Amino acid sequence: MTALLRVLLLLLLPAFSQAAPLSLVAGDAPLLPGPFMQVWQDPQGQADIHTVRQLPDSAWQDVARRDPSFGYTGYTYWLRVTLHNPSDQPIDWVLLIGNPLLDYLDAYGLDGERVYRAGDQRPFDERWVQHRQLVLPLSLAGGEQRELILRMQTNGSANLSASLMSAQAFNHHEQRMLMLQGLFFGALLVMLIYNLSIFIITRDRNYLWYSLFVASFSFYQFIQQGFALQWFWPNSLAWHQLSFPFSSALATLFGILFTYGILDLKSQHRAYTWVTRALLGSSLLVIALALSAPYRVALLGSFYLLIICAAVGCIITALRWRAGYPQAKLFALGWSSLIIASLFSVLTGTGLIANSLLTLHAQQIGCLLELVIFSIALGARIRQTQSDHHLAQARLFAKEHQLRMEQAKSLDLQQEINEGLEARVQERTASLQQALEKLSEANQRLAELSRHDSLTGLFNRQVLNEELERMLAQAKRSQQPIAVLMMDLDYFKQVNDEYGHLVGDACLQHAAQRMQQRMRSNDLLARFGGEEFVAMLCDTDQPGAYDLAEQLREDLAKHPCQHQGLNITLSLSIGVCALIPDALSNREQLLRQADQALYQAKAAGRNRVACYEANTRVGA
Repeated sequence: MTALLRVLLLLLLPAFSQAAPLSLVAGDAPLLPGPFMQVWQDPQGQADIHTVRQLPDSAWQDVARRDPSFGYTGYTYWLRVTLHNPSDQPIDWVLLIGNPLLDYLDAYGLDGERVYRAGDQRPFDERWVQHRQLVLPLSLAGGEQRELILRMQTNGSANLSASLMSAQAFNHHEQRMLMLQGLFFGALLVMLIYNLSIFIITRDRNYLWYSLFVASFSFYQFIQQGFALQWFWPNSLAWHQLSFPFSSALATLFGILFTYGILDLKSQHRAYTWVTRALLGSSLLVIALALSAPYRVALLGSFYLLIICAAVGCIITALRWRAGYPQAKLFALGWSSLIIASLFSVLTGTGLIANSLLTLHAQQIGCLLELVIFSIALGARIRQTQSDHHLAQARLFAKEHQLRMEQAKSLDLQQEINEGLEARVQERTASLQQALEKLSEANQRLAELSRHDSLTGLFNRQVLNEELERMLAQAKRSQQPIAVLMMDLDYFKQVNDEYGHLVGDACLQHAAQRMQQRMRSNDLLARFGGEEFVAMLCDTDQPGAYDLAEQLREDLAKHPCQHQGLNITLSLSIGVCALIPDALSNREQLLRQADQALYQAKAAGRNRVACYEANTRVGA
């Protein structure tokens, strides 16, 4: 009798292994099919649907977790789930695969014998639903029960991230997600523009590295969320696969450069520089792997790089914090939020942490926290700069007040002392007066220096904006033409790279002197930024402005810069904009049109003058 019971149990065991069907009950909350799924592993990836359907129930294993996630094995996985419509009315549902980076996904049982084939290694237009993620629509008749079989194969994370929801709930879900994604990428764009603007104004490279980090991280997120394949390269499948580890390593590279600058590691022990160079070399190696090595190698390399950089960054930040560096506290708080979120994302891909809506968007949440914290840090930095400026002004006023008090005391003393000491009092008063005059002259020189570029001696951009507004208003009243010349030294980066920045500074000074000699007394020449200069010409029409631009260009070409025995030939590309302003004319319009003409001159071969209105290109 006991033996008979054992035989019956062995015969019934396959039936017991069959998972319970998943009932599709109407509601707004998504259903997670993971606990109702069974999986069969196909390491070789040779099985087809007919072979899979003939497998005994004992070959299948329960997923037994929120989501089917199997790490980075590279195997093929077959998953099955039985769906049941308990109502007597037909229903339309959607199976949403939240991992858009799956290479291949096939679904059997959605629509008769029709096979759903998708994945980021298949052309985007082959999908049934044109969506950034993998969307599998299904319809069940009233009381119908259907077996759905999925075949998943990928070289990346074999993480299905599946959820079931009604078609109406899916539409509401998609609207919310698009709004949130728009807000997320909009915040990244605002931070990118903001920090680039600060970099252009201050020339502080920390803002440049942070701007490039934000841009590359946005690119990385655009790929990870499936937008890149949908909108940028729907048929470039090879590039799409390598772009993911490439963008990850690129964001890490700029993050390292920003960390090195904002923590002022250059002025610290050499070990910081050596470690930073090693991490930069590792980042470049992963970028090279992404462009040349197999995808799996590059992907794992980018993950290891992220983990190593996170660990090293925590150690260095803690050391700088301990050393009393004021920026280290907010820096540690901001980067830790992004690093922890990124580690959650990596561990979710390996299957160590169950997938959820929180882990799926962990990096985006961490990035937003990091943006908020760094915005506070940047604001604190600006406030500190303003505080230092106010403190310097207060010290200057205090010194002036002290001098005036001493002068008053000397006058009181003059009334008290006898005639024999009158000469000494007058001498001291004269000395104090001289000090006040020097202070006044120093204040005037300081005010004048604030209006000029420290390198070339030309007016700076602030004065340019003020004077251009004044000249434009005068031209509007008199209805006389006004002209703007936008000038750029050609290939100036090559001068810096070949001779060094000190020689480049000498070339800028030489070019400024040559151009200033050609200006009229009522014209204004200013340094616009870097190797760019702007000249404002009042009462000058386009032919006159063009003639002056040609004179400037020819003069600089004929007079190379002589510096420390070097003979450096320079050339100018000049954009000309001249007009008689009307009521709608403004400063930005003049500068923009002159800048467009400058780009025409550059596009035509450089060392030439181009006019905005005529769109002409004139060569030397």
